[in-house]
Amino acid sequence: MNGPQQLALPLASRVALLAEPSTSTTESQAVPEAVMQAAFAAMARGETHYTDRPGILPLRKLAVDWLGKHYGLELSADEVTITCGATEARFVSLKQLVGPGKRVFAFSGSSEHIQPAATLLGQTLTHEIDDPSTIGVVYLNSTDDPERIQQVLNQVESSECWIIWDTSVGEPTGMHPVHHPYLNDRVISIGSFSNVLPGWRVGWIAGSKAANKLRAYKQSMTICSTSISQWAALGLAES
Repeated sequence: MNGPQQLALPLASRVALLAEPSTSTTESQAVPEAVMQAAFAAMARGETHYTDRPGILPLRKLAVDWLGKHYGLELSADEVTITCGATEARFVSLKQLVGPGKRVFAFSGSSEHIQPAATLLGQTLTHEIDDPSTIGVVYLNSTDDPERIQQVLNQVESSECWIIWDTSVGEPTGMHPVHHPYLNDRVISIGSFSNVLPGWRVGWIAGSKAANKLRAYKQSMTICSTSISQWAALGLAES
């Protein structure tokens, strides 16, 4: 057996562990007129090539404005990287932030969102924190119980783990781990424009002292997210 086959076998075995995708019976959402017009205008301008690797600036600003409006975050567009949906954002974050021997924590009720990325990476997912030093990433979203979130944040505040706040799951509540005084520079916000544009695969990673590290790895995977999808998503600001 040659080298490439040996390298592929572990990944294939992890892929086999993934749950079968469910068949959705939900009707497709209508694409807002402003989004379609933004896509048409971009194609007419010839915006069919690679964008700036972090993503187009107006879309990064749109993510910053959204985080400011819903969570009171003060970020710059330089701290945002446009991704191929929230799925890529989760994968990139776990790949870069979960060190050897570390585990990923998620509450059982919302672990399904981070499980696929953890499985592909061969990482251990846990619903308990018995030793904070063994946790590499804490995955949270607004569907998790606020009191339990606060308990977990207090548990890990003196550790070196990272916090992922997934805004693509649930509705904004105003609560955000970045407001915790001992964790703010270790909190990564991820989100998706695909919630209202299913199939367009446009998301983002924002904030934390790991912003440049996450951006560099995302770029090594997909260079930049699809240009037309980015320009189309910008139309959401007008819809």
